[in-house]
Amino acid sequence: MRLLILNGPRNPRAAKYAQYRGTYRAHPTYCDRLPREHAINRLFFWFLEEGGELGVVHNVDNALQYAQLLNQFGLPNYSQFEVIEVTDGNAPPKVGSQLLGFDLSADLNNSLLWWQFEPQPEVSALPPPIQEEVNSICKTYRPQLNSSGLFQTAETASKCLKAMDAVQGTCPFIYEAGELRQAYRVVGIYVLRSRPNPQADGTGIGGQTGRFPTF
Repeated sequence: MRLLILNGPRNPRAAKYAQYRGTYRAHPTYCDRLPREHAINRLFFWFLEEGGELGVVHNVDNALQYAQLLNQFGLPNYSQFEVIEVTDGNAPPKVGSQLLGFDLSADLNNSLLWWQFEPQPEVSALPPPIQEEVNSICKTYRPQLNSSGLFQTAETASKCLKAMDAVQGTCPFIYEAGELRQAYRVVGIYVLRSRPNPQADGTGIGGQTGRFPTF
């Protein structure tokens, strides 16, 4: 079971595509305006320890509680955190309850879909045959993205990855370095249902003010 705690767009360029809810989104950060002993910051250190560089965690209760606290007490513009479960292809989720769609993700930390197949100015600098192929992919697959900016089926996602990889084979680095199908995989994105809100003052976890949570 692989869980990610994600917010909105990851960078200013991605902010243009706010509907996207795949793996390439902002991770939690330390909350400077709250004390180190506050539940949010204690959970941040748990997140760092368990999630590592990629931010993949496994403790459902901690992940949900952390997302709830972040949304309640977090920094400005960081109030859309959610916990998602990521599965390989069509594999069923263990705890995720609602399918958002299927992403093309590398290491659960990147995506080929965050830009939503919007035509990019730099494409005009490519040789005409490559331009045609890239634009054809955009025209074919952009209408198939759902309201979460993802594909509705793993089959469609797989066909898209194959098409993008074929273009990459004739024009290296057009999307990413290397062969896309070696680095990227079709993954299912399932959102978890939130638990009841933690206590309003946020001073403790599980109602235990001043104590560290048991992770």
